[in-house]
Amino acid sequence: MDKRMRRASKWCKSAVSAGLAAVMMSFSAFGAPVSESAVPMDSAIKETVNVDPANPLGTELAGGLYSVNVPLEDGSQRVLYHYVPQTVGYRQPVVAIGVPGHMAADQFMVSSGWQTVAETNGCSLVLMEAPETGWAKNDSAYTEAVFRYMDDRTYLQTQDSAFYMVGYEDAADSVMAAALRKSEWFAGFAAFGVDSFDTSLLQVARQEESQAAGVMKSEVSVPVWIGAAAETAQVRELVDFWKQANNCGDEVTANAFANQIYTPDAYLEKTNAITYQDCSKVMVSIGNAMTETPGFTQYLYNNFLKRTRRQDSGDINALRPFATNEEKGMVRQAIVSEGVVREFYVYVPEAVASGRYQNVPVVFAFHGGGGSGEEFAARSGWDKVAEERHFIVVFPTGSRSNDKFKASTTWGTGDLPFFYAMRQFMLQNYPIDQSRIYVSGQSMGCVMSNIIALTHPEWIAACAATSARVMPSETENVNTSLLMPYMWSVGEKDKYFAEGGKDYGMVPACIGEWRARYGISADETNTYSYQNGNFHGYDFKNVQGVTLVREQWVTDKIHAMLPDEVYTLYDFLSCYSRGADGKSYYMGVEISPETR
Repeated sequence: MDKRMRRASKWCKSAVSAGLAAVMMSFSAFGAPVSESAVPMDSAIKETVNVDPANPLGTELAGGLYSVNVPLEDGSQRVLYHYVPQTVGYRQPVVAIGVPGHMAADQFMVSSGWQTVAETNGCSLVLMEAPETGWAKNDSAYTEAVFRYMDDRTYLQTQDSAFYMVGYEDAADSVMAAALRKSEWFAGFAAFGVDSFDTSLLQVARQEESQAAGVMKSEVSVPVWIGAAAETAQVRELVDFWKQANNCGDEVTANAFANQIYTPDAYLEKTNAITYQDCSKVMVSIGNAMTETPGFTQYLYNNFLKRTRRQDSGDINALRPFATNEEKGMVRQAIVSEGVVREFYVYVPEAVASGRYQNVPVVFAFHGGGGSGEEFAARSGWDKVAEERHFIVVFPTGSRSNDKFKASTTWGTGDLPFFYAMRQFMLQNYPIDQSRIYVSGQSMGCVMSNIIALTHPEWIAACAATSARVMPSETENVNTSLLMPYMWSVGEKDKYFAEGGKDYGMVPACIGEWRARYGISADETNTYSYQNGNFHGYDFKNVQGVTLVREQWVTDKIHAMLPDEVYTLYDFLSCYSRGADGKSYYMGVEISPETR
């Protein structure tokens, strides 16, 4: 009996997941349960969706193991198996797993402990099986098709900054080859069984450019765990390659799961658009026969894979350290706005929570399109600045876009009632200074920040946002009766706004409209530069010398928010307040509307 027949037999005899019954009942809508003949699930997905007001970002695909045909570039197809846990949420991680050639996917998922990890953490699993001929040494066509599948879901919104790939036994070489070819796509790799890996692929990686211009594939940092029965010459060469890519020195430690652990050397200078922070490591297990056990799997996911994320920028994906919001002390809140339950995450720094600081500012930080308050809170860096500067920060989740089936998020004027309700909730329940309420946001979150600043300046004291544009002239119901200190931060490597990009001309145009609002001409600008010129720009000031509009450019910034950039945003915001009479103040002094 081959592995597919064994799978079908096992499926009928026992429940692979708690949601088996639901999957069996609904396979005509969502795809077929695992069986000999796989049916592409996308072919039967309905085109419309009714949003559940109690769970507006919920997915209708949950609770089971699904088979999917994925197309390869040569026109052929391969089967993968997607396990969606009962606990799946919005924008959660995905782990692609290369299953040993002698095992069926569902069997390995259970025996290795990956199903338990998925249910515990709310992540989904994409299980890759070998063809009948067995795993090839470099099955790149399949692994790249798997990535495309993970990245382009039409029914389940995955977290593309948290893609991971793991390979076992004869699948290990293909996973390692994928790590060399597309490491900037993933936030972590593990390959257990690379004893005779083809090291000629290392030289290819040294000679090929990554998706970031000027950055070779061998220069892209990514956490890698290497497992082998013995430390052969090929294994040693592989370890040394990844040590160099990850900026690791020769200092080595060990634990119960890895014989060798190499971490980035703080004294080595290596920074590029992809390797923004040295947070990766190289783990090595030699002769470890426990890699396919539940205990090892739990450690692999909880202590290695999920500790890093990509920036999720849409062009160059910088690696970032990651901690859960629970670990950071984020608190999820929910309120009903316009009949729909809306969520936001609140970070209160220790000095405020303890009562040492009271009547503090609050910043509402809006995520980009398709994101969530949860993921933006985890990686934006606003919590670190809040801890140091003693203010509260709020991370709202956008509203669901109904133009496609998957639960995607967006921002717009329809979210203004939600912002106002959230603002009132925070004022009533947290020690907030009403005169110091600020908004910021990245990309689509920048759009939302701008909408608030333009239409309801009475709600906030200042706006500082990044990586998007909102032309005041194109915005309805603009309120110009109140001053609105405004800052826009843009990356010089942003694919939209970099010189030559399609929206490059919108930067001076948009800033020009803000200047015109206050009657400030371009020849009255003052330039500034700090952090060795990494942050530079123009301040447009009134007769008092107070900056009313700031245009900031960031040297290595792509379409993403850099952690260091957050400091520049708050340094701008914190100078301003709004009195009960609506007047604006700079460092406690009323701002004059006179600009000439």
